Amino acid sequence: MRWNVKKRLEFIESRLLWEGRISRRDIVDFFDISTPQATKDLKSYQEDASGNLYYDNSAKQYIATDSIEPIFVSKKSTSYLSQLLIALLEKTKDVFSCGTMPPAYSLPNPGRIVDEHTFKTILQCVHNGTSIEIEYQSMNNSKPSRRWISPHALGFDGHRWHVRSLCHKSKQYRDFNLGRILSLGETKKSSLDHSNDFLWYDTVTFRISTHPGLTESQKKCIERDYNMVDGEAEIEIKAAFHFYLKERLKLTTGHKNNPAKEQQIILINENEVNTKVDLLESIARTRLEPLDLPQ
Repeated sequence: MRWNVKKRLEFIESRLLWEGRISRRDIVDFFDISTPQATKDLKSYQEDASGNLYYDNSAKQYIATDSIEPIFVSKKSTSYLSQLLIALLEKTKDVFSCGTMPPAYSLPNPGRIVDEHTFKTILQCVHNGTSIEIEYQSMNNSKPSRRWISPHALGFDGHRWHVRSLCHKSKQYRDFNLGRILSLGETKKSSLDHSNDFLWYDTVTFRISTHPGLTESQKKCIERDYNMVDGEAEIEIKAAFHFYLKERLKLTTGHKNNPAKEQQIILINENEVNTKVDLLESIARTRLEPLDLPQ
């Protein structure tokens, strides 16, 4: 199936699922196609999912059946909300494929500037396996310093973009905030094996549960909110992102002692997560220490 055809079938199904109806005009206006093509698309969808819609002669549009079972899009509310968020962020109310866009608002994050030249150069380093000297302002130091890094991936923690790189100075894989790279120096071709970044290529699983200080009614609410099964939920992530997830969910050291009303969820397997992260870091240090890297 061609990509453009698939997108139109997804659109038809999204409108049926969330709006409950769709007309030829909806497809024509959204994709700027001819009426005969829209008719063909609707016929194609009806052949694939005849039980999902019927034609209402008086309304002159297709109506979703009560037993609609989508085959092209997800019926989960998170799918709708994700598309709504994109529409809000990009301010594109006219291209919200799920139907009439409801009144909605998304709290903006403070703008994080990433210099275009810096980003393009770092991106080329990732693609080409190149090491580069940068001037970087770490929050652990009062002044910026120059260092060589070997970038191999990009990461987003929910607020900031980082470049995952081997820091030649520390001989450790670290996340460098793209906005804190102040200037760029020379580059060198690198033959580094980034499979030594064990935290990037391995995962850890966070097992979360409700805070024991909550009432039974409150626990049931939180369990439903976090889609817990038997009072627990699992979140598997790249081990390199363990710190960011702990910060986002307020699962940092000592979090279990926080008031239940503020904390709400706790990390059940805190020791297990920390032990695995420490082990992966230890293995990486053993592999990286003998390397002769540009300083």
